[in-house]
Amino acid sequence: MPKYKIIGNKIQLMDIRSDHYSDEALSFFSKLEEIVGSPHPIALTATQESIEWQNKRWKEFSEAVENCRHKIQAINYSISLIESEIKNPPIPQFKLPMNLEEKEFFDDVVLFEFESFLFQILSSMDFFVHLLKMFYPILDLKDEYRIGFKGKKGVSGKGTSDALRGVGEVELPDYMDKEVGRWVQMVYNLRNKVTHYSKVQNLQMFLLDKNGINVPKFSDSGVGLVDYCKSTYENLKNFLNTIENNFLLSKTENFYIMK
Repeated sequence: MPKYKIIGNKIQLMDIRSDHYSDEALSFFSKLEEIVGSPHPIALTATQESIEWQNKRWKEFSEAVENCRHKIQAINYSISLIESEIKNPPIPQFKLPMNLEEKEFFDDVVLFEFESFLFQILSSMDFFVHLLKMFYPILDLKDEYRIGFKGKKGVSGKGTSDALRGVGEVELPDYMDKEVGRWVQMVYNLRNKVTHYSKVQNLQMFLLDKNGINVPKFSDSGVGLVDYCKSTYENLKNFLNTIENNFLLSKTENFYIMK
């Protein structure tokens, strides 16, 4: 029986092939969602304006969480395709009219899904800021274009961390900057290379030599592509979970009165 949602007078059916991506995504922000829950009971003295504000805030929160989870599913989808393709590459059997010690086979599925992976990682962080802005209103200044994990002078997320520092926050922007230096900046740089130069130049694809097939890896570091994708995803998970546990959960008490 496929999963489904009833939305108004429509039914939304779910692709069962994505069940394991969906289950993984649902684990994100579960503590936050449990505490914020649904709109708090309405006080007898509540005005119509306060009721509308509370319902609006709950709806925005739910949408922000769902959007973040959607991005987590997309990231897992790309990793699974890359891993599957690397395990069973469609390398043709033929002889070249020259005697070469090495041959490199380019696989479009791996190339394009890795590009998608990079975009989805950074997109997930942009969407995460849409959730953060509900707890840190400074991030919701549309006129300042602060919605999103904004870069500044080539440094990923620097605009976001600077905005938080501008209102006296210290620990959260410090943590963000540390994570950018540790792993986010590499994703940011790789994404920019894909955007402006078509492909990642130091990504070595399938290499065929006398010893067999060598799987895709980064030629400068020797790190395998699948290993890089999985470790980057783990870093993202830790990033989101740390901010949820260490910064957002403590702010839920006043969630429905923040304006």
